[in-house]
Amino acid sequence: MPSAAPGTPLTARDDAASAVPPPRVPLAASVVPEPPVDRRESASFVPAPERLEEPTESLRGPLALSDRPAAESPPGASPEPTLRWAPLPDATPAAVAELERPAETATAAAGGSLVEALRDAPGLLAEAWSAIEAAVRAVRAGLGTAGGEQLDIYGRDARLSEAVAPLVDFLYSRWFRVEVEGAAHIPPGGALLVANHAGALPLDGPMLHEALRRERPDLPEARWLAEDQVFYAPLLGTLFNRLGAVRASPDSAVRLLGDGRPVLVFPEGIQGIGKPFRERYRLQRFGRGGFVKLALRTGRPILPVAIMGAEETLPLLGKLPGGLLGVPYVPVTPLPLPLPAKWRIRVGEPVAVPPGAKETDLSVVESLVDATRNTIEQMLRELLGARGGVFLG
Repeated sequence: MPSAAPGTPLTARDDAASAVPPPRVPLAASVVPEPPVDRRESASFVPAPERLEEPTESLRGPLALSDRPAAESPPGASPEPTLRWAPLPDATPAAVAELERPAETATAAAGGSLVEALRDAPGLLAEAWSAIEAAVRAVRAGLGTAGGEQLDIYGRDARLSEAVAPLVDFLYSRWFRVEVEGAAHIPPGGALLVANHAGALPLDGPMLHEALRRERPDLPEARWLAEDQVFYAPLLGTLFNRLGAVRASPDSAVRLLGDGRPVLVFPEGIQGIGKPFRERYRLQRFGRGGFVKLALRTGRPILPVAIMGAEETLPLLGKLPGGLLGVPYVPVTPLPLPLPAKWRIRVGEPVAVPPGAKETDLSVVESLVDATRNTIEQMLRELLGARGGVFLG
């Protein structure tokens, strides 16, 4: 609409038009923009400063709005909201210090907390974790990097036995679920417990030792005799010796019986633990009757013992040459861990010995060897016949 010339009176229509108020323009649109800056003419273009206030509060809290007007706001303009930091109400100094810890320290604390949680966990989980820790100590002991310095005359380390007790307890109670019968047949004053031998690794010695410790705490601690090949085995020989195994010899056995201890004997020797899985529970030859001669010499009774479950725990599937390691062979088993076969141990009554029998009487020695072997074989057949399953028992 063309504007009136200066000095020209307004008509009624002009008066009506002037009476209509102009349209309202938003505040943001009413600001006259600054003329554009040609950046090509200035190489040092500096942008306009931010209008946000520098945060002066603690940087640990949610963003909050402040209605304080900015210092550079033009007169008459509505106050623009600015950002400020409000601290959390529970941001205590301890919590702030926890957040400021280095990442590696927090990670170590988390690992320690996990270990403590596993140790304090209820039931089976805590027992399993204790068994793992004990297994690590056992491996270190076998390598000669752990254990105490106080050994008895047979090489047993009492401190190590205490340290690996959680592992033995887990295997005995939870993994193998060992059941024992006939432990009351063992008399005080020392006895020879003659058992079958099986498994790629001779775990029957430690398990029978643990069974007597639990079932007959009134007796002195038992010891088991191990063949030379076990003592030559890397890791295993040192570990077993530190836990109570004694190298099989007549002198050591006589001394142990003189102390009133039960002595655990495995007359099948290396042939027992070296038979393949297809021949499980088939007893091998009982040597030349050394345990009978020892019983006749010392006057101690012979008690046959049948162990069921060791054959399936670590079945022998093959043999590798072990000459470089100082052993006849290296056993091949399906798993590095023993299978959780259920174990049953039966201790029989003492074998009857003819009055006045001497160790020099070979016919008597042979008859007592056969009687002991036949009794163990018969007990194994009974245990296997009553078995409900390899793993369920």
